[in-house]
Amino acid sequence: MATRFVALSDTHSLHRQVKLPDGDVLIHAGDFTGRGLRRDVEDFADWLKEQPHRIKIVTAGNHDEFVESHPNEARAIFDSAGVKLLLNESIDVEGFKIWGSPITPEFRNWFFMTKRGTPIAGVWSQIPDDVDILVTHGPAYGHGDLSTAGGMSAPRATGCLDLLLRLRQIKRPRDVHPRIHIFGHIRGGYGTSESDEFPGTTFINASICTEQYRPTNSPIVFRLNRAAGT
Repeated sequence: MATRFVALSDTHSLHRQVKLPDGDVLIHAGDFTGRGLRRDVEDFADWLKEQPHRIKIVTAGNHDEFVESHPNEARAIFDSAGVKLLLNESIDVEGFKIWGSPITPEFRNWFFMTKRGTPIAGVWSQIPDDVDILVTHGPAYGHGDLSTAGGMSAPRATGCLDLLLRLRQIKRPRDVHPRIHIFGHIRGGYGTSESDEFPGTTFINASICTEQYRPTNSPIVFRLNRAAGT
């Protein structure tokens, strides 16, 4: 039987305005707070605890300052709500390997940011070759990353080139890895896409908020069957 996943990102403390579809596994790709305060994290964790999904997984994003400055306390908050916080680490769920990271390329004075090139490539080198579902706060270059933020006159790709290069390195045996890449961060890139560059991989920009911080996009639902032998 297929596992039903519900993906969302970039709720920015507006999570209580979001109607979640039913599912087995709920995944949030970061920026769950607006100002990054502890009380914002606690309210988000309380909301997640209320949801009926059997398994709940989150990573953080560039707005989630408390998680960066107090990672152990943040992890305890989520643990008490029955939620797994992934900070450059993986978890096996329902026969799928999920790896999550809050890191995005350095931009202004935000959180969980790392310089492009060697520093951020070192983070992406931790992604397992056999990952089934990759959860990063930001997109890979050229995939769900078109933005006009910062006053640009026309949309341009703003994703992470080093993440794209790591995806190209990942071994792709009979079973495609990753099968799903969930992210947000570039709110104008909401939606799903596929690419001839990565046949068999679905890219999901699950940003709930629009570029104007309105929580009008819907969570994205997908189903996966376990690979044979798992």
